[in-house]
Amino acid sequence: MVPALLLLAAIAIPAPAIAQAPATQSEAALVERAVGPWELSNPSGSRKCGVTFRAERAGPGRGLTLAEGCAAAFPAVANVAAWSVAPTGAIRWLDRAGQPAFDFEETEVGIFESLRAGDPTVYFLTNLGIAGRALPTADDVAGGWSLGQPTGRALCSLGLKQELAADAGALEQRFALDVASGCERSVAALGLTSWRLDREILVILGKGGTLSFRREDGGRWVKTPADNRPLVLTRP
Repeated sequence: MVPALLLLAAIAIPAPAIAQAPATQSEAALVERAVGPWELSNPSGSRKCGVTFRAERAGPGRGLTLAEGCAAAFPAVANVAAWSVAPTGAIRWLDRAGQPAFDFEETEVGIFESLRAGDPTVYFLTNLGIAGRALPTADDVAGGWSLGQPTGRALCSLGLKQELAADAGALEQRFALDVASGCERSVAALGLTSWRLDREILVILGKGGTLSFRREDGGRWVKTPADNRPLVLTRP
């Protein structure tokens, strides 16, 4: 149970406190998506090793731990010192000097592939937390939602529509959003206008900020990256 004082503070916060700039929020959400256990393998799976991504900064990027025996199974990883994530969600491994050692592109949900010049091995990097999951579709998320706090307090009613937003570009999959009147001030200040799906992340965009959500097993969507002012989307 959230103390009443904390609950009131979360409701009364000004818009900038609950909404980061889009670029920052996107990067933070992608980092949170990647943090955790991974597996590096060759195409046949005859060589494998465990990898753990950490969020904290380390040298030229963010920290990672390679399981014992990784360098023996894959000599090319011996100089890997850190990782980073691109706005596209691609994963880059960096050497101690900050130079790219591997570039992994996502080919399926949670499964990445890297080809290196002059190296005959194809490297597969699998996110053990999300690999194999089906991506949400516009059909899955369209309709009415209640934006609120995990305690159950509703802050705003949203309608995610399936037609493109009026100002969306020709190749932009960004959809219209209906925002009910009477939303809490902190939400109304965001000026929410549209939504899109970035892989398994639901992004709701506004004139004053952006909110990102990831789906839980029960169908509820929770704000990502997690912070001390959580928000959830639930069906009314």
